[in-house]
Amino acid sequence: MTTARIYRPGVDTARHKQLYILFEEYHKNFNKLMEKPSGRYAARARKALIQLKKVAHARGIELLELYAPSMNEGKEPINGNQHTDNIIINQQNGR
Repeated sequence: MTTARIYRPGVDTARHKQLYILFEEYHKNFNKLMEKPSGRYAARARKALIQLKKVAHARGIELLELYAPSMNEGKEPINGNQHTDNIIINQQNGR
């Protein structure tokens, strides 16, 4: 397995922070649901999961832009090709 080439440095975006808040919201309501079963806590936990799914998809697209070669044609990777170079050297040495 090769190392992914990263074309831009990672960024702490608003979507990342939104995911963090939604995770906390889900866990808070889930824990309350386990302590005191209630339709209100179940509905809130479910609503947080639905939002989490939407935001996670959007964040996934953002992350794809960091390493997808098709989104970064003509750009030089910031992490280089060190891993691939090591594989080629090891294959030449018979390892």
